[in-house]
Amino acid sequence: MIIAATHAQLKRDHNLLLSNKTTSESLQNGFTLIELVIVIVILAVLASTAFAKFNNLATEARIATVHAMQGAMSSTASLVQMKLNIENVKDGFITLNGNPIAVNDGYITGHWNNAWRYALDVGQEITFTKIADECTVNEICGVGNQRTADGIPISTNGSKGLVLIWLKGMKLEDLCYAFYYNPNNGDAPTTGSVTTGC
Repeated sequence: MIIAATHAQLKRDHNLLLSNKTTSESLQNGFTLIELVIVIVILAVLASTAFAKFNNLATEARIATVHAMQGAMSSTASLVQMKLNIENVKDGFITLNGNPIAVNDGYITGHWNNAWRYALDVGQEITFTKIADECTVNEICGVGNQRTADGIPISTNGSKGLVLIWLKGMKLEDLCYAFYYNPNNGDAPTTGSVTTGC
């Protein structure tokens, strides 16, 4: 009788274990709602971090491009000034890369179509773009003969002679551009950049 009771007890325990195993296996077949929510939250945090880093890299790339354009403008202005000194020209036109370049008071003028469009060699032609337009045709756009621009850190005293270059997909009002200013009074021109909106 003791053996029979023990055998019956063992059989009940075995059946109970089997039923518990089946129940725990069915729970392990998928994610619970809490686990799914946690995974979604973690993925959202990772995605927002990646987006922030990507956005920061894009901003840094735009700033670097604007600074490179500022450097190209400064180098071009120096090259033209050296050529003017060699040729002993102060006003009028000189030829640079086969193109006539307008000069005034010993420096390249702040005019786009008569000077910078042809003097600035960045591997592509940069056509004139209206000052309020978004740059869409080329990788960079330019305009000259301006009196001032939003965000410019220098005084132009309302004198025409300002050249502005900005990037594709942007407008000048975005405050992400390089500039050259010839005051047309014999003073040395200024090059610089505005990158607060890049």
